[in-house]
Amino acid sequence: MVADTANSFYVMTQNARGTAFAYHFIRNMGGNSATDLAGSWPNWRYAGCAEFPSSWTPPTATPLRIFSNDIGAQDYAFVLPTSAGKFAGSYHGVGADGSLTAESLTIDGEALDPISIGAIGTEVVLTHSVLITDGTSTVTVTGFKVTINASGIFFDSGTISSATALTTAYIGMGIATGTFDEGTFTLSSGGTEYKVPISVGSTTYGRIYLQKANMVSLRRTSDGATVRFTTNAPTIAGYRRTSVVRDATLDRSKFYFDFGSANRAFGSVTGIAWSQTCELGATDATAFAADLITNGTFSSDVTGWTATHSGSSIAWNAANGGVLRQTRRTASIDAGAIQAVSTTIGVPYLLAAETSYTPTVAGSYLNPCALGLTNTAGGSTSSPTQAYPPVAFDRYGYNAHIVIPTATTQYAMLLILAGVASGQDAIIDICDWDNVSMFPLSA
Repeated sequence: MVADTANSFYVMTQNARGTAFAYHFIRNMGGNSATDLAGSWPNWRYAGCAEFPSSWTPPTATPLRIFSNDIGAQDYAFVLPTSAGKFAGSYHGVGADGSLTAESLTIDGEALDPISIGAIGTEVVLTHSVLITDGTSTVTVTGFKVTINASGIFFDSGTISSATALTTAYIGMGIATGTFDEGTFTLSSGGTEYKVPISVGSTTYGRIYLQKANMVSLRRTSDGATVRFTTNAPTIAGYRRTSVVRDATLDRSKFYFDFGSANRAFGSVTGIAWSQTCELGATDATAFAADLITNGTFSSDVTGWTATHSGSSIAWNAANGGVLRQTRRTASIDAGAIQAVSTTIGVPYLLAAETSYTPTVAGSYLNPCALGLTNTAGGSTSSPTQAYPPVAFDRYGYNAHIVIPTATTQYAMLLILAGVASGQDAIIDICDWDNVSMFPLSA
């Protein structure tokens, strides 16, 4: 352990390559924007990992390579329903009335103050408990533990509890700093590793949903640097999905383990664990299979696509080189467009598209553009059971989904969800689609 400042310290470990990793920890710093609960950031939290020639190299020197270096949360974050969409916890703050209720740091079982003295041992354990609140809704984190040894860095969520419904509850996050543009994932313990591009498309932002992946690795194809995350989250009741966001503006790729639900009280969850290892992989990007979508760029028309749902329509628009445009309809009536694709049952495919959404009335409501894979030429989203129910985009830009066909003919679906019978969800809002693609993933 290496002391740095009053709000920073490092843990350095030798590794099997003969070099050393420096794991960085920070506190009393975080987000204070309109999307953050803020208040304070009292507990020590993991901020990144860099590689050095040896564990005796100062961790503030120039590293051999950086795997992660970011002030953002790499542990947990929640959206409290009474905070107008603000994120809470870790980087996002515990709130003005929140607090650090317990914290300990040991090396080989001996307590240590990391800002006053260094120490040498075989294992470092950092544990904390916090109360997160906006004054109305509360989340408690009890016994969250980070362990570092020569095998890597390991996280245990302890017990996380809330009596309210948390639409967004990320328990397990990790950041790879730089252009980490390709990944692998597995859908079962010891299962096949599938490669997948981690893209931003033609924008600066992209999100890829990986079903309930229990391993995600992110690789920087320019130099082979790889960060691998392995978790038991899909085995824990209430797990929703795994996703990765690549943000060119923030210069990072970030994974999320999602336990959020708007339909139930969060309750109490325990036993969630994940690990991170920093590796060296192959350079250069993988060549993926051919795109199965016809006319996904809409360069001149919308040929190959069929409007679904009675009374809905699609149109070609010349903006930005050509897009497929959908218009939002009245309450309870979606508008869809589909294209038939020949598929192999049970094989993962990547279904992706880019959208922009133009609301008639400016506001902060969600983008209603959704992408999915359905089982009927009529575009039904209820019967028969869909291979992959349409999922709304979280924001403008690139959006991709791992889909697993359940029939030999499936239908890629572009859907603009119905408006609601209220003021700012105006029915003449529009959604523009571009660069739609679907291809099997190489194993």
